[in-house]
Amino acid sequence: MEFCLLGPLAVRRDGIAVPIPPGKQRVLLAALLLDAGRVISLDELAETMWGPAPPRSARVTVQNYVKRLRSALGDAGHARIATQPGGYVISVAPGELDVSRFGALLASARVAAGAGRWDLAAREARAALSLWRGEPLADVDSDALARCETPRLAEMRLQALELRIDADLHLGRHAEVIAELRWLTGAHPLCEHLHAQLMLALYRDDRQGEALAAYRQARRLLVDELGVEPGARLRELHQRMLAADPALAAPRARPAVTDGPGLMVPAWREGPSELWLLVAVPR
Repeated sequence: MEFCLLGPLAVRRDGIAVPIPPGKQRVLLAALLLDAGRVISLDELAETMWGPAPPRSARVTVQNYVKRLRSALGDAGHARIATQPGGYVISVAPGELDVSRFGALLASARVAAGAGRWDLAAREARAALSLWRGEPLADVDSDALARCETPRLAEMRLQALELRIDADLHLGRHAEVIAELRWLTGAHPLCEHLHAQLMLALYRDDRQGEALAAYRQARRLLVDELGVEPGARLRELHQRMLAADPALAAPRARPAVTDGPGLMVPAWREGPSELWLLVAVPR
């Protein structure tokens, strides 16, 4: 089985799609998967499905939805969704849930970055990002999940992007990330790390004037939106650029390595706009 939440909810068995009816059954499955391995009470599930004021029949209705979900998943023996005192728990094997795979790949990328293994960090971060198919939980109609889980997943994805770009900058791929960083700083204008990455990429591409202009724009955004000056690290980078610090020089470029074809994946989607990136996904 494969369960996918990093985009529209999808379930596959041996590569074949398993239809999950829209509405409450999708909310129920998503809620169980996001807390896989933990018993979730009937009251918790009811609030996730109907909000803070569920109907009086909510507990019985949840039980009926569980029966239907088991049927859709072919879980006649209740091995997948088990009944426990007060609630239900779903069992997910390693590799079955895309959210868990994403988290494991991101953790591996962080370890590699901490050890200075930037090729591996870039590869693991790219593999993590390739799991995303659009906005997480895109077709799961739950205000509770949209409020709590969607921002958490989006933040993890942004962290993976930042780490992958850090790796690319360490590998001398500054020219390759400039367009992406321009888009990302527009989508996340208050993220100082992205502004710093854009400045460094421009500077290393012999576009010092644009790098300094990027700092001025970042400062203006922070002052206008938050009423604060840029943080110490961004100010320090600006000063080092003004002083032409040789330590900022670009390392020798090292191309991305892959043993298979590239894969087009959405970098992010907000409203009607969408940015697509060609990433190398290792086998």
